[in-house]
Amino acid sequence: MAGSGDEGGLSSPRSVHQLGDRTGSLSLHDTGPKAAAGDMGDADAGSSEMASADSVSAAKEQAKEQAKEQAADSGLAKQVSQVMSSELGIPTLLNRLKQSITSAKEFALFLKRRSVLEDDHASGLKKLCRLTSESARRPEHRQGSFAQSYEEMVHIHERMAENGSSFAASLHQMYEDLMELAANAERSRKAWKTNAMAAEHRVADLEQTMRKSKAKYDGLAEEYDRARTGEARQSGKVLGAFKAHKSAAQHEEDLLKKVQAADQTYQGHVNALQTDKSQLLTSTRPEAVWALRELIIETDSGVALQMQKFAAFNEKLLLGNGLIVSPFKGQPGASPAQPRSLREASTTPRFSPIPK
Repeated sequence: MAGSGDEGGLSSPRSVHQLGDRTGSLSLHDTGPKAAAGDMGDADAGSSEMASADSVSAAKEQAKEQAKEQAADSGLAKQVSQVMSSELGIPTLLNRLKQSITSAKEFALFLKRRSVLEDDHASGLKKLCRLTSESARRPEHRQGSFAQSYEEMVHIHERMAENGSSFAASLHQMYEDLMELAANAERSRKAWKTNAMAAEHRVADLEQTMRKSKAKYDGLAEEYDRARTGEARQSGKVLGAFKAHKSAAQHEEDLLKKVQAADQTYQGHVNALQTDKSQLLTSTRPEAVWALRELIIETDSGVALQMQKFAAFNEKLLLGNGLIVSPFKGQPGASPAQPRSLREASTTPRFSPIPK
């Protein structure tokens, strides 16, 4: 029993030691893949963190750029507003409106010349088709399938000429619309130039008059101070400057009256300047600036609209000519007697030998 107990007691440490060695060896073998997986996970986490950090920094940079652009736009808008509210606003807008009117007239002239060219081309083509049709009906002309194809070809060109005439009429109408727009803008420009610039010149003249009256008042006041303090009498020139029978007191009284009159004149000029300048800054100039800006927008928008219409009419002309030369086949709702294309009409006639 004791031996079995000792044997059992001795065998337990060995089994525990062996089990520890086995588990140690297993743990050593298993830590390799797990460690590698952990390293890969850490690497992925690090790369994702770097990517997120880069995206955040890029977003911050973009936000900074947008803030800078907004600040620049607001600063530019503030500068433009300051210029428009100053004495430079009305002349600047008048020159800008003049440029818009000139551009409208130039584009209208281009449309007129283009219309004349297209109308001449359409008229010449119609005349050519008429002469060709008359010649084809003569007895000495070939008949049969050739005459039919020839007539179809001439008819195709007649339709193209009609399309060109419609295009020329549309361009001429655009020319008239643009000239009317330019005339209205020019008439309004002259009216605002007369009224607004007259107010600007009136205020400038009042400022100059006020400065002159102030200079006159300052000169008389200085002379009155010298006469009142006796500086003029000490110099001995006061009696020579005025009439001999006038005393120093009379001379001083006359100067005082002149100073008071000059002061009243100066105050009147100041009040008139303040009234006209206040009306200019609060009413005349803002109204003129707003009206001129509206005229510029209206003129430029009208020119842009006519340019878009010109592009659309060109597309319509080319598309119409293309459909005349080669119409679509098999369209739903198309009539059975749909005209043939130019290619079909030109390939119909065949050479027929003369019978022996």
